Amino acid sequence: MDTKIFIGIGSNIGQSFENCKTAIERISSDKRADLKSISSFYSTSPVSDVKQDDYINCAVEIDWQGTPLDLLQFLNDIETSMGRVREEKNGPRIIDLDILMYGDGIIDDDRLTVPHRELHRRRFAIVPCIEIDPDLIHPTLKKPLSNFLAEIPPDQQVTRLEGINY
Repeated sequence: MDTKIFIGIGSNIGQSFENCKTAIERISSDKRADLKSISSFYSTSPVSDVKQDDYINCAVEIDWQGTPLDLLQFLNDIETSMGRVREEKNGPRIIDLDILMYGDGIIDDDRLTVPHRELHRRRFAIVPCIEIDPDLIHPTLKKPLSNFLAEIPPDQQVTRLEGINY
């Protein structure tokens, strides 16, 4: 049985669209990852008190041959290789790769929380995921992801970028 794994991808430093594309290429080039789907790209407002530029965000669905912690390490290695430096919480970043959902799995570990602890509060994460699969259910809150959109403040802007595809 396939486990639908969703990874959120975002960037707001440098060539953000190219950074996101590079991350997708690196994910899909690993023999453990089987890229199933890529969402559209979105321009999104930052959800932070830190002054910074808007983000480019998207999501991918993959199958993964390994453990969730193996996937986390793999994604962290991609971030590091692309120049991500973790200096300021919720600050700007050259690339951000988050495991948003790992099928209907629930993981609460010192290193990894799945579903992502902020998924249901982040329009920029929900919109690309439900573009790929409109029927996604939040594993811990037991509600369709789409239901959370009405609860998110309207200042979280998410705009689909027309004509920009992977």
